[in-house]
Amino acid sequence: MAEAGATHGTTRAPHEEGFSKDADKLIRRLSLVALLLSRNGKPATAAEIRRQVEGYPLMTADAFKRRFYEDRAELAELGIGIVSEPEPDGPSEMYSLPASSYYLPPIMLTADELSALAACLHVLEDRFAYSKPLRLALVSLTQGRPELLTQEAPPLAVLPEADAARAAAPLPKLQAAIADRKTVVFTYYAIGRDEEHERHVDPYGLQLVGDEWYLIGHCHLRRSIRTFRLSRFRSRVRHDTRAAHDFAPPADFDLAAYRDRPPWQLGESRGEAIIHIDSSMAWWVQAHFAHCGTLTAEADGGALFATDYAATRPLVSWTLGLGPAATIQAPAELRTEMATRLDRLLERLVHTLPAADQPAAPKRHGVASDKRTATWQVDVDRFTRLTALTTYLLHRCDAEGELAVSVRDICTDLDTDPTELRADVRLLNLVNFGGDGALLWAEFKGATLRVTCDLAGPAFARPARLSPLQADTLLLAVELVGGQLPVGSGAALASAAEKLRHARHAAPPTLAADEILPPQEQVFGAINTAIKDHRLLEIEYWSEGPDTTTSRTVEPYLMVRSRGEWYYVSFCRRSQGTRTFRVATTKRARLLDEHFAPRPDIGVELYRSEGIPSSEQYASRAATVWYSPAVARWIAERQTTRSLVDGACLATQPYADESWLVHHVLRFGGEAVPLAPPEAVDAVRTAAGRLRERYTHSL
Repeated sequence: MAEAGATHGTTRAPHEEGFSKDADKLIRRLSLVALLLSRNGKPATAAEIRRQVEGYPLMTADAFKRRFYEDRAELAELGIGIVSEPEPDGPSEMYSLPASSYYLPPIMLTADELSALAACLHVLEDRFAYSKPLRLALVSLTQGRPELLTQEAPPLAVLPEADAARAAAPLPKLQAAIADRKTVVFTYYAIGRDEEHERHVDPYGLQLVGDEWYLIGHCHLRRSIRTFRLSRFRSRVRHDTRAAHDFAPPADFDLAAYRDRPPWQLGESRGEAIIHIDSSMAWWVQAHFAHCGTLTAEADGGALFATDYAATRPLVSWTLGLGPAATIQAPAELRTEMATRLDRLLERLVHTLPAADQPAAPKRHGVASDKRTATWQVDVDRFTRLTALTTYLLHRCDAEGELAVSVRDICTDLDTDPTELRADVRLLNLVNFGGDGALLWAEFKGATLRVTCDLAGPAFARPARLSPLQADTLLLAVELVGGQLPVGSGAALASAAEKLRHARHAAPPTLAADEILPPQEQVFGAINTAIKDHRLLEIEYWSEGPDTTTSRTVEPYLMVRSRGEWYYVSFCRRSQGTRTFRVATTKRARLLDEHFAPRPDIGVELYRSEGIPSSEQYASRAATVWYSPAVARWIAERQTTRSLVDGACLATQPYADESWLVHHVLRFGGEAVPLAPPEAVDAVRTAAGRLRERYTHSL
């Protein structure tokens, strides 16, 4: 290793062209870990560390103490805990790195569980902001054998909204700020007040709700924990200070407390509401909102739904959206609010509303992004990336410690690119803990990378433990794809997730998905099994538009998550054609013994790449709807509108059934009124009048 030894020197600072400003820090920390791992648990004194680890010999005594403390703290946040103990014959301490603090603990995944996790990667990669940490985590779980992740495309697809990448642009900076405990600054559009303000926020965690990302953290302006929707950021995200850390998250902060909360429970409870749900929708409330309260069954098949509420408007809106299937019974303030909103709707249906001005340019707020970092993909911290690359290379070295590997293969397996790979290899060549004690020596020969294992190489051939970000990413991927997969055993993904939770570090997670409407497990499981085994499925399906329930026999082919909802693509024997069904509105699903032969003309690949068509693509009619100034900003955020001088707007709403349009308008409680066609106006008027009669007298 004369060539490598000549490259290293304990009195040289590695400032070279093409290196980031953090190169010194990364080389130092890798060298520190290499030294301690190479001692097989035997402690090293502070003097030995200062003398041997790359970078430390150049420092003064005080600078060494500061940097060594910082390096230990940063490694500890990645789960790599350096242990200290008193020096037996001296006044100082000694330091060691137990194998259990660095190496990935055994996670005994079965073949089905690993296949299910690989399916997560297959359906999410390049469509998921956390694709890179997901792939590196799975490469570690396969013990450096990424070929185990290669499989045929599973019968499942997850497709983000078209604007998902644009809206997620702040994610990389925010994820890094959470890890580094850095206060961030950005301009935020508060849609409720129609104002933009600069916000200084201590970021605690990120949450994915449907296809929208939210930041949860302490807002300095409001002096409380607030939630910020990333699509409403109006500037790039920057750090507030140049300090290493700006804050410490509160010990009692729990991201899970912000999950699965309906809009009416966002805040301190002000009481309990009692809502009667008739038999046509009791199953739906039981399936999707049981976690928000309690349901008491009634003899006629209906139920009483008791739920705490913090705000009246969202609960009234939810109840109105159920139309005649729901009636608020208590308290009186909610019944009064319901009557007031129905009166407002009926009055606005009678009086002529203002005509539209000349169409104005749509007021669509974009997400500002930093052009210098335009990617929406979150990367792992570079230390984790470097250790993953090291393990990947050294694990493949032959008995003589040599390896020749295709650059293209490395980039594919580790989701990197040639430029990034060259920079990482140059840095790894400088990792040194005294003399010729190095990790490896690697050099590019055309399209091939040639690697020689050095003294500390064998210690890095085993994968490092998952960083908190990697563990959180794996669990988030499991949540996004669902508790089950039509691959191997139906429960494989759920059991793999449970093993990952046990292996995760004690620190609370900083990533989560929010599933307000979780599909029924029995329905989901039956669909998955039918897809996997090509078995017929008998379903009872509620069509929200016409508000009808039908029984069908279907041949399921593909599960698709699109626009925050789960669907299954099937051939419907009742309709004699390809149809898509929402899991959330499937009342029952029963597996039949009969198997079916897959049809070649279902168009599965089109659904896999394009997702489920939106209502605009198949709706046969369209209504002109007026939205009041109170809600116009929210409407303009998600569809094209025509602005009116008073702040209201007009929008074209496609619909296939008047029943669906009635429910859509009712949800706004008088803040939305159809103007045309006449039959749609009459349908809303009739429905609102009948509902209003229920609130004429107190119960």
